[in-house]
Amino acid sequence: MHRGMLTMTVVAVLLAGRQGLANRCGDQNPPRCGLDSQTNPPDPMLGGTGGCTESNLASAPIYQSTGACAPGETKVIYDIAAPFPANGMAGDAAVVGATSFVTMRAGTNAPCAHMVDTVDPKPCPDPQECPDPMSPQPEGAIKVALAGYLIGCWTPTDSKGCRDLHVYTKSVCLHAEHELLGSGCGMAGSIDCSSVSTEQIAENVPGGSNRRLCPPTDPTTSCRGTRFHGDPGLRFRIGGFCGTNNCDNPGVAPEVGPDTCNVAWGATNLGYDRPPGHGINTPGWYDWKTGSFKVDLSSPKPTCGPLGICLGERTGQSWDLRVVAVPRPGQAVPCVGDASCDAAGCFQ
Repeated sequence: MHRGMLTMTVVAVLLAGRQGLANRCGDQNPPRCGLDSQTNPPDPMLGGTGGCTESNLASAPIYQSTGACAPGETKVIYDIAAPFPANGMAGDAAVVGATSFVTMRAGTNAPCAHMVDTVDPKPCPDPQECPDPMSPQPEGAIKVALAGYLIGCWTPTDSKGCRDLHVYTKSVCLHAEHELLGSGCGMAGSIDCSSVSTEQIAENVPGGSNRRLCPPTDPTTSCRGTRFHGDPGLRFRIGGFCGTNNCDNPGVAPEVGPDTCNVAWGATNLGYDRPPGHGINTPGWYDWKTGSFKVDLSSPKPTCGPLGICLGERTGQSWDLRVVAVPRPGQAVPCVGDASCDAAGCFQ
């Protein structure tokens, strides 16, 4: 093939790929900037209205834009910022206190390849991200807390005591908190990467699938839910997320600015442990006693705008995503049918 034709072909493929990613966000998913505490009516001092706010939660379309779960399902609202609670069982102690976070990683040739995290939470001493707790913080990685919400819709139990968890489109909002990329980042043209924010707001897009959750194997020692064949775990697939990067006034009064952009995260398989043991990949954990769950995923994530330039766009570096979902106070959670693991006031 002629070199000019080859070049045009490569450019066309790249543009088609970028357009495909853009279309996953599309006009139906405009940039989202704002504090989660934004009020209704909005307070201009708090920035935009695109955060994981109570108003956005209340307007979630859920099942077929009804604002409710499908007939026969029961809705549970989960907070993402709370730590995993204790249920009093020794077999479940390992997950107590776990919190939601995302660890972003820069490409090896990116301006922030040598950044060092200086603000808690940090990769070390997390036992999965940093096996040696005495190690210095790894270069090129920055770990930030996640807030937000998740709306789950639970089916009734089947003949084996199992239920399905449905997570519908626009039922998950993740807010990666503001932190400057900071120490170790260089300049990228006119961009001072050390002053670029980690803040991102992401909402799930269509294409997810539910998975079954079954009773624990030995409820006298652990209330951890299992898969259909008895293996401990919880997993579900999100079709993807549309994430907003580079809001103006990050962390204080975030609002859409000239550098604000959307980028699509692809299919997000939470709790699947694929490939097994990669990064923080582990089978998900559902606790019937408290109704809380934890799902992890290590996989590459795209970025855009100044954040993308500073971390390196599509470098293949895995980011670590942990979602800890805790039922809001007063929310009833599913019963499992065993007194040892049934939550107080659970629904059948």
